[in-house]
Amino acid sequence: MEVIFGVSGLRGVVGGGLSPELICSYVSSFAKEIPTGSVVIGNDSRMSGNMVKCAVISSLESLGFDIVDIGIAPTPTVQYVTKIKGASGGISITASHNPEKWNGLKFIEGNGIFFNERKINAVKKNLEEKNFKFQSYDTLGKIIKDPSAKQLHIESVLSKINFDCFNKNSFTVAVDACNAAGSELIPTFIEKLGFKHVKLNCDPKASFPRNPEPLKENLAYFSDFIQENGEIDIGFALDGDADRVAILDENGCYIGEENTLVLASKFFIQYLNPNNKTVVTNLSTTRALDDTVSSLGGRVLRSKVGEINVVEEMIRVNASIGGEGNGGVILPMVQYARDSLSAISLILLGLSKSEKSLSAIVSELPKYYMIKDKVNISRDSFEKNLYYIKEFFKGNPYNDIDGLKFDLDDSWIHIRPSNTEPIVRIIAESKSIDKAKKLVEETKNLMKVAC
Repeated sequence: MEVIFGVSGLRGVVGGGLSPELICSYVSSFAKEIPTGSVVIGNDSRMSGNMVKCAVISSLESLGFDIVDIGIAPTPTVQYVTKIKGASGGISITASHNPEKWNGLKFIEGNGIFFNERKINAVKKNLEEKNFKFQSYDTLGKIIKDPSAKQLHIESVLSKINFDCFNKNSFTVAVDACNAAGSELIPTFIEKLGFKHVKLNCDPKASFPRNPEPLKENLAYFSDFIQENGEIDIGFALDGDADRVAILDENGCYIGEENTLVLASKFFIQYLNPNNKTVVTNLSTTRALDDTVSSLGGRVLRSKVGEINVVEEMIRVNASIGGEGNGGVILPMVQYARDSLSAISLILLGLSKSEKSLSAIVSELPKYYMIKDKVNISRDSFEKNLYYIKEFFKGNPYNDIDGLKFDLDDSWIHIRPSNTEPIVRIIAESKSIDKAKKLVEETKNLMKVAC
């Protein structure tokens, strides 16, 4: 099985493509793109984490880099510590939302931001050239273990938002961390906020009890857990590296990853009242975000799919908040990263200042239905079909920075070839579920037109 490598990092199945030798090659290629110095590393809790970490450490040591190991930590925590410590770069050892047999690496610049496409292409070139400069025995790097550095991330969020205004006493928060990277840090953060909390799947020494992607079908047990408890006001479900957050309401109903950014942006504008109300998200995020932000006097701008693409657009337009419809919230006042601590703090701020339940707040959000599908064709075949697609949607405005997205009156469709697989992803959203389904089926049929 081949590994996957792009702006989302390196991922592969351990024993099925992701080997120590391969890890060393990728880490050495990454190291050529950063200044000599220190590299912050952290990992999620999957069983292969120690093996991958040892390969990462030995590679960096042999190249003369010092390693700051912060232990099991969310990816945004690795990013924050990399920035605040003035490190040359960082590596988060994780396969994110992929199942436990997977593992991988996310490469971070010294400013705490992920490698962009240009840097990733440079890593690919280094992989081909393999011109690595390994050090002699007396100039090897050294390892510094600093698990307490994770608290710097918590302290930063606490210092940026006024939590004294929270109505904390009557709220109980549930956390399902999938026994992964957020198992200890997220409950600790919520406790420091002053909220009562209950934990499910928060043991980093245990295996993953569910698929780590926080989708509705993977959170049935968490939903039952909230319902049976009867005193929980909100539930947060995390993915493997705790950069994404899905929300469940007081009834255990799944609100969806798409609404994490909608709610965070709504509460951020309502209660922090920023001068700049510009929000950046990717092309595939729900239109409910546009409706909500515009009703509060703000605007939404769109970027290509991928965290680094959103971040670069946020920097370009000086946006005050951003993120993606997968549960990722980026709050520049903390850092330019999808950050579960920022997301959770904004959601709890809004919920505690409102006199309504979470389900009541969500019922007032614009209602859209999103359908996702894919077609197994190559990028070349997709490009040959562009004429038919454009003819079919002729007269509707479109955006072609990342595939094709057509905006219709009460709906939209995004058709995007994968950068890592021979598939084309199709996402449609409408106020009518039937219309969303119809848009997807019509587009799939267009993809089958003979080239």
